[in-house]
Amino acid sequence: MVAPMEQGDVVFRALADPSRRRLLDRLYERDGQTLGELEAALPQMTRIAVMKHLRLLEGAGLVVSHRSGRKRLHYLNPVPIRRLHDRWLDKFRIRAADVLLALQSFMEEPTMGTDTEAGVRPRHVSQIFIRATPEQVWRAITESAFTQRYYYRSTVESDWREGSPYRYAIGDTEAIVGVILDADPPRRLVQTFDARWDGDVAADPPSRLTWQLEEAAPGVTKVTTIHDEFPARNATFESVSSGMSFILSGLKSLLETGDPLVPEAAVATA
Repeated sequence: MVAPMEQGDVVFRALADPSRRRLLDRLYERDGQTLGELEAALPQMTRIAVMKHLRLLEGAGLVVSHRSGRKRLHYLNPVPIRRLHDRWLDKFRIRAADVLLALQSFMEEPTMGTDTEAGVRPRHVSQIFIRATPEQVWRAITESAFTQRYYYRSTVESDWREGSPYRYAIGDTEAIVGVILDADPPRRLVQTFDARWDGDVAADPPSRLTWQLEEAAPGVTKVTTIHDEFPARNATFESVSSGMSFILSGLKSLLETGDPLVPEAAVATA
């Protein structure tokens, strides 16, 4: 009997094809592209072949598609790669790797126009499947007993009703504040996102964060986050670019295993 393929195997299989890697590179260069725009990355292929590659990337969780008006846009989802990264690196090597990758990105990344120049405001879309019910995921999003173990050790305060304020804090430091725009537990949560964790992000106007929880199978929840309403690629946009993948990976680890992604003792002594 053949064992079912692990998620990591599915990701590696999707990454093995150079055409699929080219599509991911294209989305890394500019997120939120239509099928027609992505076809330009593989001019030698038919539209049907490009669609097949995109379906395989979506099946591996590496790409998320989201409808915006009449268009269906495709976004690079960093969560599966982040989980592979965390699987083989301890917290000290993770930090070293992150620093080196940030330096490499700074040295190599070409100067590119922002999405706002193309008439599309920048956004981050992430997605993950968690072996838990939507009710369990909702509790983990909205209760400090959970957020302290995966959300950068932060507490959260709100009654989670439309129009109510909310506040994340790390110790005595205010990290994020905002207002609940829409709440439909355990399916949907929309909130303004006013970052306060350092001076650079505190100068930015609030953005918007949407959580969508869908039952994908009995006992399995598909969690999609859409962080948008950025006026440009500002400090907040850049700061949260990898943060949500870490948060979602931590949320999955905590709910599926009972343990945080990074051991709490290690965090406390870091």
